[in-house]
Amino acid sequence: MYHAVGPDNPEWIWNHLITPIEVFDKQIKILLKKGFCPATLQELYNHMKHNSPISEKAAVLTFDDGYLDNWVYAYPLLKKHGMKGTIFVNPDFIDPTEDYRPNLEDVWSGRCTEEDLVSRGFLSWHEMRKMQESGVMDIQAHTMSHTWYFCSDEVVDFHYPGNNQYPWLFWNVRRDRKSYYLNENQEHFVPYGTPIYQHGRSLGVRRYFEDKELNHYLVDFVREQGVVFFENRDWRNKLFHELELYKSKNGLKGRYETDEEQNDRFRNELIESKKILEEKLKKKVDFLCWAGGAFNEKTLKIAQEAGYLSTTSFYNDKNKKNTFGEDPSGINRTGCVSEFRWRNKFISYTGPDYFIANVKLFYGKKIYLWMIRLYKIKYLMQYFIMRLFKRGEPR
Repeated sequence: MYHAVGPDNPEWIWNHLITPIEVFDKQIKILLKKGFCPATLQELYNHMKHNSPISEKAAVLTFDDGYLDNWVYAYPLLKKHGMKGTIFVNPDFIDPTEDYRPNLEDVWSGRCTEEDLVSRGFLSWHEMRKMQESGVMDIQAHTMSHTWYFCSDEVVDFHYPGNNQYPWLFWNVRRDRKSYYLNENQEHFVPYGTPIYQHGRSLGVRRYFEDKELNHYLVDFVREQGVVFFENRDWRNKLFHELELYKSKNGLKGRYETDEEQNDRFRNELIESKKILEEKLKKKVDFLCWAGGAFNEKTLKIAQEAGYLSTTSFYNDKNKKNTFGEDPSGINRTGCVSEFRWRNKFISYTGPDYFIANVKLFYGKKIYLWMIRLYKIKYLMQYFIMRLFKRGEPR
């Protein structure tokens, strides 16, 4: 399971989803060196359901979310090395451009330089069709919205200047600008002081529609104070105090979506998104990746009704090996482990041997668990030694 493949983006809340180009290239090369060969989701499904022949070292590479860098970097590298991949996309995020953005193939042919490449953003229909037609990348479904919704009347935060922790706030009010959110500051789409309620993945929650009068009350309160209000270290507590004042006088007029509203929303996420992809790409869409891993009995039933052959998430189920005899309606995946974190802190990008050890462990070879632990110790030691050297440097 991959997401983005490209340059670092430190300002992005999900920067940890990016696999650097050189790390990705080394991972693909070592897969080939170790005898792994490309396979599609359809080939894997046929093996699991019908025992169709497939290599014992078949590798299915998947890329979630449909980032532009999948076209700019991942697609040319896979094509160069004779590998294949599947990209799971959300129609809400597809870029409307009718141009093909330059990619590594243009660099290799001399049509542009690597500095000319722009990779932040999302794929266009034209780029997806070209990758699909090449046979290198298969396009499949990742639900419609890939967003979060409020799911409780409990306020957990408020929108503030410089807020990049909840980009989905902006997606939900300006759906037409979702594909641009990596390239523009969208915080002005939502007024400062707007309450942020407890929230969850769109396919995992019953949506809560907030009290709009409360929103106006808090936004007006902040507007009267001016932006300098947020320079006060205690600004959150002041807003929580105003919130309690409002509730004591007015209560809350929010509500939860009905069963019918939730069912319609789930159907749009799973059925309508599939129809859009099939119509725009002129192909059958048979596989679904649950956005953020969120699903339940109701969404599983709708997915079956929609005609998906199989769904996948970041299950990483140690007991499931995607072999004949296992239920093919759910395909197991493991992460690409492109970076190592310790106590939520980035320590190091990983080497190709660490990547292969993770693949072998996924195959069920438990001895590789100890190798992975040794690699982690090595990365930690390198990290702390580097820190010691930096402390000793003259200032």
